[in-house]
Order: sequence, then C-alpha cells, then structure tokens
Amino acid sequence: MDTEVQELVTALDGVKSTVIEMVRQIGDDGIAWSPDVADTNSAAVLVTHMFGSEAATIHEYIGGTPVNRERPSEFASPIASVDALVAMIERVGEQSRITLALESADSLGRHVRTRDAAVTKSVRDSLLGVLMHQAEHVGHMQLAEQLRQAN
Repeated sequence: MDTEVQELVTALDGVKSTVIEMVRQIGDDGIAWSPDVADTNSAAVLVTHMFGSEAATIHEYIGGTPVNRERPSEFASPIASVDALVAMIERVGEQSRITLALESADSLGRHVRTRDAAVTKSVRDSLLGVLMHQAEHVGHMQLAEQLRQAN
C-alpha cells in the first residue's frame, strides 16, 4: 500500500481503536445516555453516525460500493449495545481498509461525489473530512461521558 494511503488508514484505525475503547468503558448502560441539552446525542448515536458516514464516504463515494445509508435512522435508531457497536466499527474498518488498499498517492487527487451529489472533493480531502468528522464526535463523546459521570 502506498505510504500516504497507509498513513491515512493508520489514522482511521487509530480513531476506531479509541472509539472501541471508549464505548467499552462507557458500557451498555451508558451508551444510550445523552445530556439534557438540545442538539446533543448519546454515544450510541454518535458512533452509529460516525461509522455510517465513514461507510458512505469510503465504501460508496470513494470505492463505488453502495451502502444504502439512511442517515436519519442513525439518529433515530442507533445501534444499542457495546458488542454490536464494536462489531459495526470493525466491519466498517475492514471494508475501509479493503477499499483504500486500491488507492495510491496519484488516485488520492481524483474527485468523488459527496453527500451533496452536486459537490465533489478529492479522495484525499474526503478522507481528511472523515477524520475531522470523527475527531469532532470523539470530543462530543468525551464531553457527554464527563457530564454523565457528573450526574
């Protein structure tokens, strides 16, 4: 695998390891809890959404494999157990690694569609977007867990 692609895959895998560790620490009882503040989400919602987004971006937009994502359901009906969340994270990660193994430094510059079908981004920018999106939601999970622990 190309060095730049490998670095991006390693970063994605690092986020997955962090999230798996977090949901295991939070536990089944805690993952459904959300702060009593408008526009906040539980860890279960955040994780379901993060990896739904990764699957859409990497598997479908970059790799061309339809994922039939239903974004609203990620918020309305998140995955409800630690074991199921971990299995989903691992499944998405494996497919992301397979998809990205086909990329190279040269192909990272090609443009692919985004969630907004009228907008395209380079593969590189799409992957950086996935990482930024995940980092943001890891922060949300950390804050939500701090609030849960304080209650």
